[in-house]
Order: sequence, then structure tokens, then C-alpha cells
Amino acid sequence: MHKIMTKLALCFGVLILLGLTGTSARADIVFVGPSTDHPTGVGVVPTILSIQSPGSNTHEVGGVGYNGHADFTTGDAIRGNTQTRSASELGISGGNVALHFNINEPIGGGRSTVVVNNITLNAYDSSGHVVFTASLAPANRGITLTMLGNGQGTADYIFSLDAASAAQLSAALAANPNLRFGISADISQAQGGPEHFYLGAGAGPTAVPEPASMLLLGSGLAGLAAAARKRRKANKESSEQ
Repeated sequence: MHKIMTKLALCFGVLILLGLTGTSARADIVFVGPSTDHPTGVGVVPTILSIQSPGSNTHEVGGVGYNGHADFTTGDAIRGNTQTRSASELGISGGNVALHFNINEPIGGGRSTVVVNNITLNAYDSSGHVVFTASLAPANRGITLTMLGNGQGTADYIFSLDAASAAQLSAALAANPNLRFGISADISQAQGGPEHFYLGAGAGPTAVPEPASMLLLGSGLAGLAAAARKRRKANKESSEQ
């Protein structure tokens, strides 16, 4: 009986591991919806990234990261208030984070709408190593969003981490609560700008078990239960002879 229980526990652990591996191999950022967070003015919120394409270019691509000594920017990132932020500064202690997106486009003529092609969130340790990264889920890429607020310092929309990614970030923060966060983004059809991103604590999406993993787990447990019944029956017949 002890051997059966040992095998049952081992198989259960393997199945759980397989299920987690299937859901957490890729870390995803997902679109949540419109934001109700409307602070007043630039500088009120801890902005991480501001991007604006030069001249008449309508494609904005840029980011900010940390190399272990200082921040660095890429592409169309505006230096001003673009900077990495620590988890403590942002009030983040777990995996449930809210990534706020502010659109700052001219109103009228359809120019208040942009297309978000990608967003990437990176967490850096004190040496500048990326210990967590998540990008916009494929199903959410190319999403068209219209400015809801008016001007800079507001939040029009919220993105967050899916359940598997939130668990990964939570584990990373448990191992090192002093991580720094940087963001990069790819936005097209921008006519004005700059667009802003800031990060804070927030409720993430509800975890939904992966159907394939749950089926695999159920099938494995059912098979072990049948094997246990068969062995008990064989032992009983042997003792009666």
C-alpha cells in the first residue's frame, strides 16, 4: 500500500509539473480594459517609459532598461521622466501588477487612435540581469486603442500579467524584492505623443486551469486508482486460496 501511495504521489507531482510547464513557458501581458485611474499632471505618477517618434514618423519604438550601474534607453524613448523603477518604489510585492497606458494624441480627424503592436516588461536584478520578462500576448498584438483621457498624466487603459506570468513574477520578487522594472513598447499610427507607461500594484486576471493539463491529471489519477484496485483484488484472492 505504501508503494502504491508513493507512486501515486510521484505521478501526481509529475502531472502537476507538466501542467505548469505547459502554461508558464511563455510569459504574457494581457489587455484588461479602460482605466479609471486619472491622476492629474505629469510627474504625479511614477512613469517608466515615454516614447515619441521624431518628425512625421508615425511608428514609435523604444524602451528603458537597467545595466547594473545606470538606466539605458533605446529607440524613441524620451529621457526626461523615462527611468526604471524599483519594486518598493512602485508598491509591488507580488505578481499582480497593473501596467497603465496613456495615449497622448491630437483630438480630431481620427488622430486620437493608436495601434499597440507590442509591450515588454522586464525585471532586472542589481547586476542588470533580466530575471523576468513578459510581452504582449499574441492575441492582443495589433490592438487599436482610442484616447479616453485628455493630455498627459492620465491612464487610458490597463494591461496586466496572465495568471502563469503573475506566478513567475511573484516567485522572482520573493527571491529578490529589490528588482527594478523597465518597459519597451512598439506603437504605430501615432500622430502626436508622447505615449506614457507606468506600473503599479493591481489585481491580475483570474487563474483558469488549462483544460489539457487538467485532463492529463485526471487521466493519470484514474489510471493509478484502477491499478490500486486491481492489486487489492489480486491480494485478496491470493489470501483466500
